[in-house]
Amino acid sequence: MIKKSLLLGLLVLVGSGDMYYSEYTAILMDREELEVSIEMVNNSMPITEPGKLCLYGPWVLLVERYKGIHVINNSDPAQPTNRAFIRVPGCQDVAVRNNVLYVDNAVDLVGFKVDFSALTVVELSRQKALLPELVSPNGSIPREFRRNNRPAGSEIVGWLQVNTL
Repeated sequence: MIKKSLLLGLLVLVGSGDMYYSEYTAILMDREELEVSIEMVNNSMPITEPGKLCLYGPWVLLVERYKGIHVINNSDPAQPTNRAFIRVPGCQDVAVRNNVLYVDNAVDLVGFKVDFSALTVVELSRQKALLPELVSPNGSIPREFRRNNRPAGSEIVGWLQVNTL
């Protein structure tokens, strides 16, 4: 009897509110535009969706999911300074090796040289279509955004959430 009462109470509790689920719409970018999209923005940007980070000397490189990399001067750990932003559409990861900064630019792996004093970036290499497509936060690519159903030459560089009842 107690088990039935608990089960009934749980069902009432679960069924008493509005159920929301999230749908996502893809942010698309033309392939030619993607290949020239990386740029250093000398103004810092607010951190809204932080992701992975990488330490490089006195610098903290913090990914802003799907948008790029915050360049933070951490030479005084008591007062880190957000110095600039490297715009990289479709970015989710960052790494440094042999003084080359590697990022994912949607499906491309890009290596570039950063001059932190002049706040400039120079692309050194690009491996096109090396990485898998960006999946939505719920782990899939909806049918309407799969490669064969979207404009030719477009790449997914991010996702926008659309809440639905």
